[in-house]
Amino acid sequence: MSGRSLRILAVASEVAPWAQTGGLADVVTALPAALVAAEPGVVVATVVPLYRCARERLAAAGVALGPGHGVVIAIGERVLAVTVRPAAGTWFVECDPLYDRDGLYGDADGREHDDNPLRFAVLARAALAAAPALLGGPPDVIHAHDWQGALALVYAKLDGLPAARVATIHNLAYRGLCDKHWTPALGLPWALFDQHHGEFYDQLSLLKAGLADADVVITVSPTYAREILTPARGEGLDGFLAHDVARLVGITNGIDDAAWDPRTDPALPARFTAADRRGKATCRAALADELGLAIADDTPVVAAIARLTPQKGIDLLADVAPQALAAGARLVVLGSGDRGLEGRLRGLAAAYPRAVAVRLGFDPDLSRRIYAGADLFAMPSRFEPCGLGQLYAMRYGAVPVVAAVGGLADTVIDAVHPDGTGFCFEVVDGPGLWWALERGISCFQRTRAWFDAIAGRAMARDSSWQSAARDYLGTFRAARRLHGAP
Repeated sequence: MSGRSLRILAVASEVAPWAQTGGLADVVTALPAALVAAEPGVVVATVVPLYRCARERLAAAGVALGPGHGVVIAIGERVLAVTVRPAAGTWFVECDPLYDRDGLYGDADGREHDDNPLRFAVLARAALAAAPALLGGPPDVIHAHDWQGALALVYAKLDGLPAARVATIHNLAYRGLCDKHWTPALGLPWALFDQHHGEFYDQLSLLKAGLADADVVITVSPTYAREILTPARGEGLDGFLAHDVARLVGITNGIDDAAWDPRTDPALPARFTAADRRGKATCRAALADELGLAIADDTPVVAAIARLTPQKGIDLLADVAPQALAAGARLVVLGSGDRGLEGRLRGLAAAYPRAVAVRLGFDPDLSRRIYAGADLFAMPSRFEPCGLGQLYAMRYGAVPVVAAVGGLADTVIDAVHPDGTGFCFEVVDGPGLWWALERGISCFQRTRAWFDAIAGRAMARDSSWQSAARDYLGTFRAARRLHGAP
């Protein structure tokens, strides 16, 4: 590369805070900045769709879209003219017929857009076409996030581009499945519709197609990298991952520790540090007032912030809520998703109005106040590729109570150990969760000095992107070597 560093094209479907449904957007925002900070000369262009919500949020924040690069894209029998426009350090693909809609992936009732395969094929093609202009030259690495970015790797191989191809799996449960007749409609040869590439039980999997063409596949924690090679966690792709993927590695996510810092967070009613946590008591009292909870000094506030899906195990938290309340705890839940679980949580809040607070939806500022005001943070996930909630919680002094799966097992050390930072359980069911949660509640109520020591270690944990960024750069260079580049 003639002495210069890497040019990296990142292709993703979300970026915080402009278009976000979960932790993916946080990673897509924070990782490029960490890569650039880790090594002088690294250039990253992140390309995402210009959804309606992104346009509105940029405008509300007073951020103008810059002049764009127009590209013409041919996909199957379709020819589309799109514009790739810069704003806030990100490049947005402007194509109103595809992206000017409510919802990133579907409507308010949870129905996915029928043309999602086309929408993200256009994202991939636009990113590849514009990449030399965005990066000041052709990319050295194409980095695709999840199934929505995966076609960038497929098209790059079909086009014979010399860039190394890297995929990151943020959640293997989302495989980008669609009818097999999308294969020619997306400009893909039928030869790719086989068990070693995109075929998945007679459907087309956009994720699988991208993984097959990747030089390296990254998952967002080492434990999850091992778990997805098993039938229990492989989502039907464990054999494919073991035999058809060139290289699989796990790199644990970090967080933006400047943006998530209780010393400076403007969303909090008071600031605090690991050395001086008096401000956390203020945040705790303010959260109780805001949500209408009755608390005393020995009342532990247990919080959960999650998508309300079976993966996240919030139903298990609802199962043990009566026990937790009987033990003197208070419960706060923020999230949305499964309508049945939403109704169940609303029922708990109605039955215990001074002990349970439920807020349905996505509220970034409230989430920060919850992290700062909670004493314990529950993540009873049935599986968790990495998880960011436990990292945010530890940063804000909320001791995590987690299932020992995936990235939760990699980032939280059980309090039984001298360097413990939380409470873990291995059998992921109601009794398992209660076993860990009751330990946390009892520790808070009866051995506060020990609890405070656990919280202090949790706050002191280095969850920054610095180490992960170095690992990513090393992996990108390994991918280039595997690809045959110097």
